[in-house]
Amino acid sequence: MRYLFLTAFRNESPILRTFLDEFTAMVRQAGIADDAVLYMVDDLSTDRSGEILDAYRARPDAVPLPVIRTPTNMGNQGALFYGIARVDVARDDVLVTFDCDGEDDVRQIPSVLEAGKQDPDRLVLIERGRRRESLRFKLFFRAYKTLFRFLTGKQVIPNNFMVIPGHLVPAIQRSPLVGVHFAYGILKLGVPYTAQTRDRRARYGGKTSQNLFMLVSHGLVGLMVFYEVVLAKLFVLSFAVMGVAAALVAAGILLPPYVAWAGRVILWIAIGLMIAASAGFALLVASGLAIAFKLNVYFLTELAAERRGARKPLSEAASAGPRAAHDGRSGTGSS
Repeated sequence: MRYLFLTAFRNESPILRTFLDEFTAMVRQAGIADDAVLYMVDDLSTDRSGEILDAYRARPDAVPLPVIRTPTNMGNQGALFYGIARVDVARDDVLVTFDCDGEDDVRQIPSVLEAGKQDPDRLVLIERGRRRESLRFKLFFRAYKTLFRFLTGKQVIPNNFMVIPGHLVPAIQRSPLVGVHFAYGILKLGVPYTAQTRDRRARYGGKTSQNLFMLVSHGLVGLMVFYEVVLAKLFVLSFAVMGVAAALVAAGILLPPYVAWAGRVILWIAIGLMIAASAGFALLVASGLAIAFKLNVYFLTELAAERRGARKPLSEAASAGPRAAHDGRSGTGSS
């Protein structure tokens, strides 16, 4: 059995050394360094990340570190899916996916692996506990969690930090929705899982690269992964609210003149309900567009990569030799 670790990065040279030091210390303290492989997906980095990875490989305590390069910037979710599709995982292997920016605490991986050993046929999904974020972010996220659970009926809200038994990996590799939202796409597959809660740690550099609008877009895409349920609930809810608003307008109009103040109150309530119904439709449209754009970007990128590979001159392929052919199949190579 091997312990395979998969993470994605882009332009993370300021924090890569810290991550690699912490990861190496973790696998050695856990006694799994000889069976560990760290796959890192380079999402089109343009900084010195490659040099840092080369320097790490030269260390005597380094774990094997294949690098999978995306053909273009695919975003964190697309890069993880691109990577998992190119990792060879045996049935008895264990695959751990996580973010390498420090917010997923690698020091907690041994305890998560132990949870997986208790039921090796199940996923271990990690839900975030306490967060080191601003009050505004926490309020928005709490509102999103409430909306997500209401619309999807799912009680677990996982992130990229999870333990995947090897026999479940092929199903994940064939699911296109995993490419637009890694954690929710896996949750949607309906495979058996156990849930664990782990607190979110501060990023290594102390400052996240994502802003509120990026997180909102990510959340909208996540909602539409469960489109069968979400679409139906939003339609029914919006029409029900509009029906109540129309009934209130009719009641306000039919009220006698001597209670005109009550009619005005009812009309204002009706206006509020109409605005809420409009917001539901807006959420529906925005979520649908978000997932459509992400799906198109991912599959157009895959198509472009395949065409570039098909146009590769035969003389170049022949001169590259067997190793290049192996790297082309696995998507790995040196940085």
